[in-house]
Order: sequence, then C-alpha cells, then structure tokens
Amino acid sequence: MNAKLLATLLTAAAASLCAQSSDSRPGSTAEQINQMWSRGQAQGDGPVRLQSFPLRLDDIGYIIPLGNMQSGHTTPSDHLYLVPKGAVNQGRGGMGGSRPPGQGTGVDTRDFSQLYDVVAVADGFIVMLQWRPNPQGGQAKYDPSVFDRAVDLKVFIEHSAHVWSYVDHLIEVDAAIMKQVPGGVQPGQPVNVRIPVKAGQVIGKVGNQTFDFALIDTSTTRKGFVKPGQFLQRDPQKPHVVDPFDYIDEPLRSGLIKKDARKVPPFGGRIDYDIDGKLIGNWYEQGTGGFAGLNRRIDYWVGHLAIVYHHLDPTIIVFSIGSYDGRAAQFWVKGNAPDPATISEQAGVVKYELIHGQLGSSGQTQMRPGGDQVQGTVLVQVLADGKLKFEAFPGISGAQVQGFTEKAKLFER
Repeated sequence: MNAKLLATLLTAAAASLCAQSSDSRPGSTAEQINQMWSRGQAQGDGPVRLQSFPLRLDDIGYIIPLGNMQSGHTTPSDHLYLVPKGAVNQGRGGMGGSRPPGQGTGVDTRDFSQLYDVVAVADGFIVMLQWRPNPQGGQAKYDPSVFDRAVDLKVFIEHSAHVWSYVDHLIEVDAAIMKQVPGGVQPGQPVNVRIPVKAGQVIGKVGNQTFDFALIDTSTTRKGFVKPGQFLQRDPQKPHVVDPFDYIDEPLRSGLIKKDARKVPPFGGRIDYDIDGKLIGNWYEQGTGGFAGLNRRIDYWVGHLAIVYHHLDPTIIVFSIGSYDGRAAQFWVKGNAPDPATISEQAGVVKYELIHGQLGSSGQTQMRPGGDQVQGTVLVQVLADGKLKFEAFPGISGAQVQGFTEKAKLFER
C-alpha cells in the first residue's frame, strides 16, 4: 500500500468531517461540532448530569485523566482513558493501549476473551459511528502509543443541544443498536445516525484494553488556548472538552475519584495551558500546518511542541516534542525549573536539560537506571512577535550547548 493511499484510509473519517469549503465551514468550533456530529439537529437544553460512566464502577481498574502526553499525543490529550480491571499492570497494558517502559512484566497476560459492557453516560441519541481503518503494517507503525485493533469503533452520543460524549476503541457495538444502522458500519467513512439511548444502556463492548472517553459541552470554552481557531481543521471539540467529574453527582462521583490516577483537583485533568507572551502551552512549528498538520498527514503531530505540566502531578514540568531525534518524545526537566509560566521575552535564551519521566500511567513510580541522567538539552527563547525559537540537542548535556545553531526552528501558537 503506498503512503498516499494509506494516509487517505487513516484520515478518511476526519477528512469527511471537515471537508466543507472555507466559505461554508461554521465560524466557531461549537457550530462545527453540531454540524459534523449531529448534522445541525442537536436538541435539548439541559442541564446534563451524567448518570453513569462508560464502564461500570466495579469494572474500572483506574482512570487516566485529561492531559496525558505520550508519543504521537504530543499536546495534552483531550480525552480520559479508562483502564478495565483486567488490564491493570498486565505486561504491555497502559495508557491508551501503550507500552510504557517499566510497566508490568513485559509479558502480556491479559485475558482478551473477557469483555466489558460500555454504557451511555446519560440519555441522548447516538449520532455517529466510526470504524477506524487498520492500515497495512498496523496503526502502531505510525503511532506506537496505540495497539493494533482489527475492529476499532468510536461512538458519538448527543445529550443536548450543546453536550456530547464519545467512547473510542470499542470492539463491538451492541446488536440492538446495529439493527438500526442501515448498511452497517465499515472501516473508513463515519456513519451518521440518530438512535435514541437511555442512561446506562449498553452501547457496546471493550476487552482488556484501555479505551477513550470524552465529554464536550459547547456552552463552555476553555480559556487556556491563545488561538482556539487552531482546532477548526482538526478536533474542533478541544476548546469545549470538560471535566466529567463536574457533571456527576454523589455518591458516584466519589467512587470514580477513588479510581482516578490524579489525586489533586481538577480530578479530570487539564489540557489548556497557553499564556500569551509566556513559554508555557502548546506551540506549532512554523510552516507545518499548525495543530492540524499539512495535507491531513498521518503523523500530523511532528510539528507540535507542548511545554506544560504533568497530567497526574501538576508540579512537574514536561517537554513533549513532536520531532525529537526523529520521533515524538516526552521528558521531564532536570531540577524542574524554571517554571515555563514565568518565562517571557525578557528572559532571553533559556536552557533546559531533559530527563526521563518517572511516573507510570496509574501514578506508580517508575524506577529507571540513571533516572536523573540527562537525555538531551533544549534551548528556548520567547520572541517579541509572539513566536518561539526552539532547538533540541538529543544526547547532549547542557554544558555542551553554547547557543542556537542553524538548526533552530520557529514555532507559533
């Protein structure tokens, strides 16, 4: 399969959702979500309160909050991960189906015959179903943070005129729902439907693999994105992703927070850290197409750079780099300073030494040999025009880096 065809298959669903001309595309991310998910038919005023979680409480091993960064998820992830109880510390099982070093025994002992019900979190309508294609060589060939799944389904549910949820990486959709889908669902293009569901109703199944869950409320907009219009071309829901724990009443809320790997508020995590004129937040290499990337390429994240805080421990500074020595990579900062929220144009050129992170997906300590050993160095400089000058020096200590070279790149919001 040639690269052009492969890119078409992998992004067919996303491309079809955003295929409107620049003249007809809705002017806001909120409008675009209603159009592409509910075809402009979203109804109901709310307020929406979640009556359940996608996995029943007893089936949850733990919850990974918003903001995780791993491999191709270079900027903070806009969905939570739910880890079934049978996937906890099972060899390769981890964040988003990942294979984090130090996690488990290295031998995958999960029982893949064990299935769990995935349920609707509130009343509403299933409005779209998507079966992600699995390309030749597998998805992990392009993003090692995912498992290869022969069947990989995503379900979108409208709960009101401004609230939607989705679950991703299901292995089947409930037969009663599929009977209402003319022609069924095949890999590639998403299928628009309008099927009523009730809170707690089974909508599909997952096995002992981590899967995604997000709640979107377009009546709210996150304040920590300097340019939310970045997401109109890809993931327009991002400025409107909310903390689901804010939509859940007791006693369910407390039961879920006990399963949450993050132990400090906001328990659902955070994804938006931009401060205009400061180093902190998301950046995109000039000329690489911003958040969406160019030509809907598979590896759209190669121009991404996030300088933010850890999704489990917000006291820890993380550099997440879309292209570091030829791959996407995440690091902590040696000495954990200076705070990127304090770095402005006046700071001039700032040097950070990078080390491996030492927290696992559930918050467990990952003891690595030479945990404080410097893996590389980066130079950053916030510029007067709102841009960022950045250069990475893989495998080189700070003492060996004297200044920017001709390989330095410019980034923008």
